[in-house]
Amino acid sequence: MFEQSSSHSFTRVRESAFWATAVEQTLKQYDLSLRHSSVSGCLFSEQFEAEGFIDQQFCSLIWSEATRIAEDPLLGLRMHRVFSPTAFNTLALTASASPTIEDALSLLVRYFPIVSTQLTIKVESQDEFVKLALQPVGDTHPQHLASIVGYLARYFTRLDLDGEGLLHGVQLADHHQQHEQSCRQLLKNQVVSFGNHYTLSLRRALLSNALPTTSSLLLPKLTEILQHMLATLPSSDMSEQVKRRIHLLLGSGDISAERVAGPMNISQRHLRRKLSQEGTSYEQLADEVRREAALRMIADGQLSLTSIAYELGFLDPSSFTRAFRRWTDMSPTAYRRQLSKKSPSPS
Repeated sequence: MFEQSSSHSFTRVRESAFWATAVEQTLKQYDLSLRHSSVSGCLFSEQFEAEGFIDQQFCSLIWSEATRIAEDPLLGLRMHRVFSPTAFNTLALTASASPTIEDALSLLVRYFPIVSTQLTIKVESQDEFVKLALQPVGDTHPQHLASIVGYLARYFTRLDLDGEGLLHGVQLADHHQQHEQSCRQLLKNQVVSFGNHYTLSLRRALLSNALPTTSSLLLPKLTEILQHMLATLPSSDMSEQVKRRIHLLLGSGDISAERVAGPMNISQRHLRRKLSQEGTSYEQLADEVRREAALRMIADGQLSLTSIAYELGFLDPSSFTRAFRRWTDMSPTAYRRQLSKKSPSPS
């Protein structure tokens, strides 16, 4: 149900440039600015801002320099109370339009790279809780990880409109323990523990709760925006690049490997060889993309099952039905009927 990835320390990571703005806005609370820093001031150039992305080592330099001049070891954890990036707001709004908390969580995990490419969110189901573990990609700065914890904790607290205790607890890295009281205050007095990883725990029993903020009208439109944002992100993972490009080609009638390889300036043969080295194939990725899109389109409720079949590039509805049974062990009609029974009335 949830998308998971592993981190690779050797991966060259490029982060969204808005994080530099977020750090700068946070520093204003201290009457400070990175533009006055001889170390990181050079990063704020017209070229840097125009490109929209920054290498991970420069992003980490910004975090280190901001922490140094602010003299605040909790700078990252404090950020969510000062500045909220538009990318996170867009993701949070889309997730909140989902039918249930579980659906919101799935969407949040799937599209989180538009907020930060420096980590993935691994979801682990336990007896009473679901744990969200932040897994660094490359050499992610600790302050960056702490800032993400802050944003996610705030989101799940706000999602819990009835105050049932959806967010059960937060774990921060050990070096935060000497500031335990301040950490609790910044996280609205949540249960805070310390360990080797950054994690958040949600109460599993509450994930099936319907969201009063759901909107069958807005959800498909907002999800489409997220999909296009995701497709434009840099990625050193060939499989992820290919999946993003296949998503963009859906509905065009041609999702062949040749059409994907062309814009990447590689041959179809080279593309298939690279995917083989990553333990997958073009056909497998195309199948995954079709499955993800089919589940989303059926949940959206905007198109007939026949229209969805042709939108996904199937030759006829029966081919789509066979594929859907292979993916879910049920027909598209049964799946849509199941969703209609548990979904609240659209707003």
